[in-house]
Amino acid sequence: MKAQSPSPIVLHLEDDQQLATSVAMLLRSHGFEVVTAPDGPAALAWVAQHPAGPDVLVVDFIIPGEADGAEVAQAICRSLGHVVPTILLSGHLRTASLPWLPGAPLFCAHKPADPEVLAKVVETFAALGRFIRTRHPTP
Repeated sequence: MKAQSPSPIVLHLEDDQQLATSVAMLLRSHGFEVVTAPDGPAALAWVAQHPAGPDVLVVDFIIPGEADGAEVAQAICRSLGHVVPTILLSGHLRTASLPWLPGAPLFCAHKPADPEVLAKVVETFAALGRFIRTRHPTP
């Protein structure tokens, strides 16, 4: 099994560059390694090159392309072969569909999310994500 990164890895799917930058700054200030993807194909490409995957997904529901954030989260988990704790952010939670991720912790928050709440949820979910990854080691 590969050694884990010293910092928990957050894969953040967000097409708004300004918001993506501010969330990355927030999470890095709390000790997380943040990878930002502007759309589903970029997020899936990162996962394909990093088969251990992230510890936590933070996904915007409305993203460019045919798939929404929930569908991309599902595709990432299928690709990895295990669930990843997922935080779904949206300015339109009333109409957002939830990802079908049985067994995965899921947190939904309206954008913009409270920074301290988001950081605490990521911290909690990262611990769960690392535990899940130990049960599904990559070759």
